[in-house]
Formats: sequence, C-alpha cells, structure tokens
Amino acid sequence: MENEQHLKCFLTRRRLAAKSVLLGVLSGLVAVMFRIGLEQAEHIRVILLGMLRMQHALMPSLVFAVAMAAILIALKKWAPEASGSGIPHLKGVLKEGFEFRAVPVLLVKFFGGIIGIGAGLALGREGPTVQMGSAVGDICARIFKSNHQERVLMLCAGAGAGLASAFNAPLAGLLFIIEELQQKLDRFSLVVAFSATISANLVCRLILGQNPIFQLRLVGYPDMRLVLWSVLFGVAIGFVGLAFNLLLIRSLRVFGPFRLLLGILLGVLFGFTGYYFPDLLGTGHRLTENVFLWRYPLKLLAIFLLARFLLTLLSYNTGAPGGIFAPILLLGALCGGIFQHLVNWVDPGRFDPMIFLVLGMAGMFSAVVRGPLTGTVLIMEMTNEFLLLLPLMIVSIMAYAVPEFAHNKPIYDELLDLDLARRQADAAACASSTGAEVREESPDTGLIDRE
Repeated sequence: MENEQHLKCFLTRRRLAAKSVLLGVLSGLVAVMFRIGLEQAEHIRVILLGMLRMQHALMPSLVFAVAMAAILIALKKWAPEASGSGIPHLKGVLKEGFEFRAVPVLLVKFFGGIIGIGAGLALGREGPTVQMGSAVGDICARIFKSNHQERVLMLCAGAGAGLASAFNAPLAGLLFIIEELQQKLDRFSLVVAFSATISANLVCRLILGQNPIFQLRLVGYPDMRLVLWSVLFGVAIGFVGLAFNLLLIRSLRVFGPFRLLLGILLGVLFGFTGYYFPDLLGTGHRLTENVFLWRYPLKLLAIFLLARFLLTLLSYNTGAPGGIFAPILLLGALCGGIFQHLVNWVDPGRFDPMIFLVLGMAGMFSAVVRGPLTGTVLIMEMTNEFLLLLPLMIVSIMAYAVPEFAHNKPIYDELLDLDLARRQADAAACASSTGAEVREESPDTGLIDRE
C-alpha cells in the first residue's frame, strides 16, 4: 500500500513537471514579447516627441493624454483587475478567492502596459509580467482540467516564470514563489516552480541573450569597512522604502476617484517632460544605466530621485497596467549614488562607485516588498556580482527591519487590503441600492415587517 502511494506521488510530480515546463515556455514567450514591445514603444515615444514637437509644442501632450484616456477607459470596461502591477490581485486570487478572468487580463495587461509605459508612465514591466504569467498558468490549468491544488501551483509557477523572464533571474523567480506567493515549501511546489522558471528563463536567454540586465566589472572582495557602511546604508534606505509605502497607500486613497483625470493630466505632463528630460519617463532603464556609468553629479541625482519618486507614485495612482519592481530598483540605485557621495566625503577612494548602486537596489526592494531573500538573489542575478553577497544580505535585512519596526505592512499586502476594502464598499453599496429598489417597488412590505 505504501509503495502504491509512493508511486502515485511520483507519477503526479512527473506529470506536473511536464505541464510546468510547457507553462514556463509559454510564460517566457509572453514575457519576451512584452519586453520587446515595451522597448519598441519607448523608441517610438522618442521619435514621436521629435516629430510632433516640430509641428506644434502641444502635440506630444495631446497624443499622450489621449493614449492615457483610452487605456484607462478600456481597462475599466474590459478588465479592471488588470490595473496596477497585478501582484495584489494575484495574491487575492490565491488567498481570498478572487475571480481570475485570465484571457481579458492577459490581453489588457499586455497591450495596455505597452501603450501606457510607452506613453511615459514611470512604471515597470515586471509586475505585469508576473500577472500575465499567472494568467497563462490559469489558462493551462483549465486546458489540463487541473484540480484546485494543481491550479494554485500553476498560477504561482506562471508568476515565478514571468519574473524569471523579466529579470533573466531564474532563482529569484523561484524564491518569489516561495517567499511572496505560497509562503511555504513542499516537494510538489518545488518541482513545479523549478520546471517553470528554468524553462521560462531558457526561452528568455535563447531569444534575448544570456547577459545579465546590468553588466558590472567589480574585481575582488570589497574592503571589510563596507560592512559598517552597509549597516548605515541599510537603515537609511529602509526609511526611504517606508516613506514610499506610506505615501503610495495614502495617495491611492486620495486619487482613487480621479484616476481618469489624473491619467490625462499625466499624459500632458509627459509631453513636456519627454522633451526636456526623456530619461525620466517609462521604465527608467536608460536612466539606471546612466547612473551606473556615474554620469550625474550629486545635485542631479537628488533631483532625479525626487522626480522619479513622485512620477512613480502618480503613475501608479492612475491604475494603468504597470509595476513598481523596476521603479523601486531605480530609486534604490539613485539612493546608492547619493550615499556614495557621502562615503567618498568621509572615506575617499576606498570603494568602487558602483557598489552602493547595487546595494541600494536590493535595500529598496527589501524595504518595499519585504522580501530580503528574493531581493538579494535578484540583484546578484541582475548584476552577476556574487562577491557582494555579504553586504547585499546586510543591507537587505537592515532595510527590511526599519518598516517592520514601524509596523508597516509589505506593499503588496497593503494594496490587497485596499482592494478588499473597495470590494466590500462596492458590495455594500450594491446591496443598499438593491434594498432601496425593493422598498420602492413594494412599500407595503416595510409595514408588514414593522408589524
């Protein structure tokens, strides 16, 4: 009997592994197409800015405002759950039983993300890629007629495969499933997650190449004084992450009823910002690369930090498809550049200038998302700098501790709570409206009840 049960489990894992490989390939293809689409959209934005400016100064603003309005109207009509990064909605599906309309989400997220971020929204591709990967997982689960447990595994595996493809980071995708989505580790989960993230990353590398997102050239282990600076920097960037979380949640409560108006106004702003400071718009990848090339003085780094901080908050408040993974990594790099200037003033010439840029990305991720393990591994895979493992761990855990001591929830949990509160308010309003209609149609009912 025991041998039969063991054989049954083995066959189940084998079938799940085969399904998850297919899931990973499909999720990887979606992620790669989305990434290529975004790159082309940002290239087109630069061309349009040049062409339209030659005709009339207000033309870019008009075009971007119309694009933003179209996205938000289509989003509200066809797939409201595709707004934002999509990760809170995925957590709601897994924990609260939210409905998941995979096909509308996949289509709206894909095309809405390309148009919105292409128009200038200061958001990233990673959150949308995670939700689209989970949508692919849901579609595969329906095709395979999977039971509830297998469907959950497929949703999580698709999400991890999407993250692995977006960052070219398979291990980070695996850890994201364990640390953020399932928050547990068992044999079935491990088999499915491994198979999906590896196959998705193979697709990414075959099409886009094997180079990491950022190619650095740090030589040798850093000085041990970096440990002390890492502790100080981790605390500092922990406060920046805490401020980001608090301001994002509060701004969502303020701007929630005015998403369409905010989107149109931002479109107008993008038309002017794109002409004078084009690197501030979109995913910010080019700005991040320039920061790593050490092209900006301290004053300009501070201006860029404030500008991207505000643009990211406002962009997310529109509800348009787009994530905060890439924006918070850029904010972390900018914080690292500013902190590097302080370190050079106190201890000149001791550390490579790029070290604190790398540490800043991990620290900001850990403070905002509250995933220190995922953040540490993610940044190592993105930069290929495994010699920074110890300082990355120190910065991540210190940045994690600051918002934890402030009793601040992880950002995706806060966003899920907001979504739950909105759904409850909508349900209460609908019930109240239905009750009012019933009372109007049957006035005698109330008299009978009171008697």
